Amino acid sequence: MIKKSILFFIVIFSISVSAQRRKQNWTENVRFSVDPHVKVMTSLGNNFLSESFDYFYGFGIGLNTNLYKNFGLGVEYTYFLATLKKPELSGYLGAPSMNSFDWYIFHKDKITEEFFVEEIVGYTTYRMKSPFLDNSGEFSEGNGGLNLGAKAIYVLDVEGVQEIVLGGKLNFYNSRIGNQNPDIEKFYSKATLLNISLAYRFNF
Repeated sequence: MIKKSILFFIVIFSISVSAQRRKQNWTENVRFSVDPHVKVMTSLGNNFLSESFDYFYGFGIGLNTNLYKNFGLGVEYTYFLATLKKPELSGYLGAPSMNSFDWYIFHKDKITEEFFVEEIVGYTTYRMKSPFLDNSGEFSEGNGGLNLGAKAIYVLDVEGVQEIVLGGKLNFYNSRIGNQNPDIEKFYSKATLLNISLAYRFNF
């Protein structure tokens, strides 16, 4: 009876140690980072964003979590301002701004000891607003769309704590604007946005 009890406790202890080791191996890959960034964004193709606005420029912050091996989750917030080309296309806008949230999954590839590349796919939500020049109210529109891109990462120190990140991303803008003319509906509801970002990343 005593031998069986000892054997039972040995088996339980072995399973516990093995589970603890697996847990430690998994958590060793978990890392976090903060990315303060600046961005420039422009609309591609024939749509109301490319016709109305020259480009968007802004700043924000990103948070990333490396969860398993080289895969992780991230979110970025960016506050944009815009330069106008043809304000009359959207009812004479005054000082347009945009709040943008990018939610994404990333995969990180090691190229050298100092250089990495991240591939990104996710979803973006937008909230654009602007007062009308005639003080008749405020233009406001919220929508979302897919995003995909990549980031080039250069490590600044031996510990890998500080990095410079250059990113390029395509955001697909898709608002719910209906019109009997499909060409007009597409012009005002869909756009592809190209944005370039530069960030300082702090890992912990």
